[in-house]
Amino acid sequence: MPKIFFILLFSFTFYYLNGQAKIISTGEDWYYYDGKDSLPSSWYFEKNISNKWKKGVSPLGYGSRFVKTNISYGSNPDNKDITKFFKKKFFVEDPYQYLIYSLNVQRDDGIIVYLNGNEVMRSNMPFGVITDTTKANDLVFRQNELITHTKLLSPDDLISGLNVISASVHQARASSSDCVFNLELIGSNQSEMIPLLLKEQTIKNLNLDIKLKELSHKQEVEKKNFQIEQTENSNKIFKLLVYGLLAALVTLLIVFFYFWKNARNNEMKLTTNTTKLEKISKSKDQEMMNLSLNALHNKQLLKDIKRDVDDIIKDHSNNKYLKQVASKIDYNLEFEDEWENLKKHFNEVHSGFVNRLIAKYTSLTDIELRHCIFIKLHMQTKEIANILHIDPRSVQAARYRIKKKMDLEEGVDLRDYLLNI
Repeated sequence: MPKIFFILLFSFTFYYLNGQAKIISTGEDWYYYDGKDSLPSSWYFEKNISNKWKKGVSPLGYGSRFVKTNISYGSNPDNKDITKFFKKKFFVEDPYQYLIYSLNVQRDDGIIVYLNGNEVMRSNMPFGVITDTTKANDLVFRQNELITHTKLLSPDDLISGLNVISASVHQARASSSDCVFNLELIGSNQSEMIPLLLKEQTIKNLNLDIKLKELSHKQEVEKKNFQIEQTENSNKIFKLLVYGLLAALVTLLIVFFYFWKNARNNEMKLTTNTTKLEKISKSKDQEMMNLSLNALHNKQLLKDIKRDVDDIIKDHSNNKYLKQVASKIDYNLEFEDEWENLKKHFNEVHSGFVNRLIAKYTSLTDIELRHCIFIKLHMQTKEIANILHIDPRSVQAARYRIKKKMDLEEGVDLRDYLLNI
């Protein structure tokens, strides 16, 4: 009894270490979908299989004598469906019971196999995202349709319990004559398979590393593109701000120029009007000054007439009419408005001459100011004497006093000096 036990134990151990077992064999049932409606993109993730899927034994397909279950190619033999879909559920008690698993596939034309939602095999198919309209790379001729394509899997690819394997078979052309799908999954503990597994794992790791690098590169490119886009957006915003500021500046300049031009035009008009008014004012002042001079001459004439009338009254003292005339002349001679008007208008015509003279020589009397005005008007000594009703020698004496108050040397001409004030 113990001897038989050890023999069985040795046989089991040898089988465990060196044996093989088919997890999925040819001739088993598979679910397949050959309907008209498109499947969702996540079809290979789903463990539940709806009643739209049909069941048949492998190999499955159409147009080949090796097929055991014929499936539909669509409604148009010249424009067949590009993709057919297959699914199968299977149980694995312990994935680590075997060192390696061989995924053996017969396909016509291309195939992608998913295990528990993860892609584990891609054969005769392009890189990138796969859809139900993605075509295989090359046609598979009839003599090559039963060639077995193997992919080695590790125990990590399976899970304890229910596993779901899915496959999509793709035609290279819509007019393809046949479609073939067959799959086997074999677990093995043969020691000579270990290097193959290591090689497969190395290739898988390399592919993973390449994918990681591609992903990293893609992320870097996307990051740079995002930075470029951000920079471009920032530049656009900056340009818009600059253009906005320039537009605002131009608008401000236009508004400023408009108001400045209006202000200048108004200033020019005001200056022109002021100049006209000044000319008119000076003209009026000149006119009033001439009137004041005439009034002074007339006043002097009245004084002369009064003197003559006084002489007549001496001879005709009883003539009351002459006395009335003399009285009226005295009344008119009492007003000094002519002198004030003359000083005012003379000061306007000659740009404040009287004010500057008074400010510079405060000791000048009112009579001396009148002398200065008459001298600046180029009046002769006799004319001044007649207006002021004084002797010509008094005019000369007044000039001497004025020069002395102004501290002028004897050789300086008073007329020339007053003309330059």
